[in-house]
Amino acid sequence: MGTKMEMLFDGGKRKVLTLSYDDGTIHDRRLVAMMNEYGIRGTFNLNSGMFSQKGTAVINGYETDMSRIAAEEVKTLYAGHEVASHTLTHPSLTALPSNMGAAEVLKDRKNLEELTGELVRGFAYPYGTYNETVEEVLSACGIEYARTVVDTNGFDLPADFLEWHPTCHHESQSLMEIAKDFCENDGYSARLFYLWGHSYEFTQKNNWQMIEDFFKYVSKYREQIWMATNIELVDYVKSFRELRRSTDGVILYNPTGMDLWFELDGQTKCIHGKEKLSFH
Repeated sequence: MGTKMEMLFDGGKRKVLTLSYDDGTIHDRRLVAMMNEYGIRGTFNLNSGMFSQKGTAVINGYETDMSRIAAEEVKTLYAGHEVASHTLTHPSLTALPSNMGAAEVLKDRKNLEELTGELVRGFAYPYGTYNETVEEVLSACGIEYARTVVDTNGFDLPADFLEWHPTCHHESQSLMEIAKDFCENDGYSARLFYLWGHSYEFTQKNNWQMIEDFFKYVSKYREQIWMATNIELVDYVKSFRELRRSTDGVILYNPTGMDLWFELDGQTKCIHGKEKLSFH
């Protein structure tokens, strides 16, 4: 068995696109509808303690409708996507003692799990603030990944899923340039495009056409791109890291329940959950 084994994504694809949008404002309705139209998938980070709140706020100089969706909408609105935690009431976790931070996360998880009937294991840092103590709190609360607001402008998988830096915000001046690089160039390893933002920003600046143009462009490459939620990608990568190989590299065992794809000496292969493969 050759020694060069490269991870591929679901279906043997080399690229994955995932989105992450925060706060659960009413503008998510339009964004989700647009994502569904183009087959784009992602994660929505919600503050369950703020559902149905009405009001406006001045954000980045724009008077903005910050009204939140209702709890009753969550399961149907975000069907086919992931619902993740953004804390109960959107505090900066670095400003709270650990017990209060844990309560914000656990209460939000509990509420969202009751609404969706799904495990909630994802997170986005309110205001993008975090430190080592906050990461420890999240881990103790059952959170498996957390997104920052630090753009990389690159396509690498994170070294630490609790410090998951996205590729870029949708307002990046380089958005379409980055998208073109991602879609039209293959590279030599698995590539991740992680886009993030807030749906109210499209209404603020009246630039919904911009994100639709992005969706329209990347959807043309859907045969090459795995459209995934954040947690689907996390589960896949963690499962891939569980693969076991014999000392001589001849035997490969998949102890997980997930089908995993890889490239071996230039050939695309799949190992099913609980399967053992021998290469001679």
